[in-house]
Order: sequence, then structure tokens, then C-alpha cells
Amino acid sequence: MLAALGSLELKARYFVEGFLHGIHPSPYHGFSVEFSEYRDYQPGDDLRHLDWRVYARTDRLVVKKFEAETNTSIYLLCDTSGSMAYRGRSAWSSKHGSMQMLAAALAWLMLHQNDAVGLLGLEADGEASIYLPPSQKPNQFSLLLQNLERLETAGGERLAKLLQRAGQIIRRRSILVLLSDLLEPAADLADEWKELRFRGHECVVFHILDRDELEFPFDDPSIFEDFESGARHRVAPQAARARYLERFQSFMQEHTELLESLEIPRVLVRTDSNPWEVLAQYLIERQQLV
Repeated sequence: MLAALGSLELKARYFVEGFLHGIHPSPYHGFSVEFSEYRDYQPGDDLRHLDWRVYARTDRLVVKKFEAETNTSIYLLCDTSGSMAYRGRSAWSSKHGSMQMLAAALAWLMLHQNDAVGLLGLEADGEASIYLPPSQKPNQFSLLLQNLERLETAGGERLAKLLQRAGQIIRRRSILVLLSDLLEPAADLADEWKELRFRGHECVVFHILDRDELEFPFDDPSIFEDFESGARHRVAPQAARARYLERFQSFMQEHTELLESLEIPRVLVRTDSNPWEVLAQYLIERQQLV
């Protein structure tokens, strides 16, 4: 059904309206709006927020917690590396198309929850940014769709540059949602991830992969072309499958370990599977965390 729908807007509306109705609270606590609960005083807390009445009654130092003053700002970070153009025979869309649809669906959902949503990607040259600041204004969804449709896959590795650009542009603590196939060495991304987490951003990765990459289900000798470098190699799949899967799993395990060490959730998105289940599971886990 998603493959048959024409426009990105139709895909996003069908995706969300047909299945998801969840809502999430703000993941941050501030001191500016409505009283929420108490927590024990910790060295370094602002003394202005101590509740002296509770101290007088219980001889216990506690700090008032409040729900955050503003709604969440969410940035959709879209990977436009050349590898994202791949589409296997069993996929309903390319990885790039899946990224666009998921980003649009997330934007539609979060805007209807009164969150501010923005977008960041790189132009085809890999240098200039496609950037839309977070907003809740009525035409924000249309602007997001326009910018998502501007994204084109091209060139080689650019994920590290995208994360670096996010660190330069995004100053306030926000939720950063990366949509990518992560086909760059984890070591090349470590410093950028650490910097974003150090600044207090909550990060989430939607890891978009094709069945062909995960299972290497080829049988006949074929010519394989690298979408990023253009290199071509003739391969006998049956002879190469075991070695390929071993190296691919090892490569991805490095990403898993890096993200887990930084407490960054990773949600696997297969382009041949039902995307509803992926987003629903993510939202369920997020509700439990916050």
C-alpha cells in the first residue's frame, strides 16, 4: 500500500492516521511551569528551588521538579549518502524513500503533539545544508515535506559531517533523530556522537537497511556496484556469503557497542518489513523511559 501511494504527504498521513495515536510527555524537567514532584537535593542544585516547608517538617532537603517550560524541539537528521539509494527486490522502497516516509510520519505525529519539528540534511554536493528550524507553525509540515523532497542521495561518506553540522547548528537541548544506514565506520562517528550527548541532546537512531544487506540472499554470479565510489566487482555470492555476513555483522556490532555506551537507542528499520511495527515499538519504549 505504501509503495502504491504517490506523494510523500499521502504516505505519511496513511502511516500515522491508520495506526498511531500515541502521545509522549516532555522528556526534560525544568523549573518554570507546573509543579510535578520532589527529588532529593544534590550538591550543585540551585538553592532557590529547595522546599523549606518540607525541610521544616521532615528535616529532609528536597528540590521541586517541574514539567519543562517548552514543548520538545525535535530535529530530523537525514543521511543522504549514496548508499541510501539502494533498493532490493523485496523492498517496498529504497532506503532513501523509507527515510523520507519515516521522517514525514514522525514530523506529522510530533507536530500533532504540539512539539516543534525541524530538519537537517546535506545537499547533493555534501557541503551545503538543507536546514529547517524547528517550529509549530501551521505550515511547518508542508515546509518539512518540501525540504524532505529536496534531499538527494549522492557521493560517499557524509554521516560524520552531518553529525558535526548538527553540533554546530543545534545549541539548545533537543531530541535528535538520525535516519541512516550507518554504513560508515563507527570510529569515524564516535567524537561527533560524544559531543552531541555531552551537550545534553537526546539522540535516537532509525537504522535503515535492506534485506539484501542483512542476509545477502543472492545465488547467481553478479556484478555488484558501490553506489558511493562507483567501483564494480564480479562476485560469486555462494562463495562470498559467509565471509560477507561475518564482516557485515562485525561492522554493525561496532555501531551497536558505541551507541549502547552513549545510551543512544537504535531502532532497526528493514525496507522489506512492516514499518508500522518499528515506529510503534519505538514509541512504546519511549513512553516507558519518560
